[in-house]
Amino acid sequence: MAVFFSNPKARRESASRWPDRAGDDRIGTLLDYELRARALRCHMFDPDVINDSSWLLAQDLFAAHLRRQKMRTKELCDTSGLPQTTVIRYLDHLQRLDLVRREGDPDDSRATLVSMTEWGAYWMREYYSQVIVAERRAAITGRGLFALAAETEALEP
Repeated sequence: MAVFFSNPKARRESASRWPDRAGDDRIGTLLDYELRARALRCHMFDPDVINDSSWLLAQDLFAAHLRRQKMRTKELCDTSGLPQTTVIRYLDHLQRLDLVRREGDPDDSRATLVSMTEWGAYWMREYYSQVIVAERRAAITGRGLFALAAETEALEP
């Protein structure tokens, strides 16, 4: 949902449109998490092979895999925000790497179902396991998302 930057020439307001806002310390914690996760992703997956666009597709397909579902190509376009030609190009790429598979939809001959292979799911599990381990390590020092969650839980009655 590109609310803020959908019209860059619109008059900028200093007040947020959203009633709840996080402080810079919490934003910094989330940003640090995302940067650590991205660095880990670049370490585990060749960035020339898995880039930001193909990563969006891999995440969507892994989430569907965990729910034991397959996705239509159109759904991948909708969830990723990528055009159909880009999605198809990256699916070709991910299929060559044996991370995803495509098959015809038995209910609709015009549609293609896409799913993550067991090999692709293995690597996604490895990645997310390592992200969790890294966040646990960061939480020990009072940083990271787990530390932030513990702080938030302590504030709740």
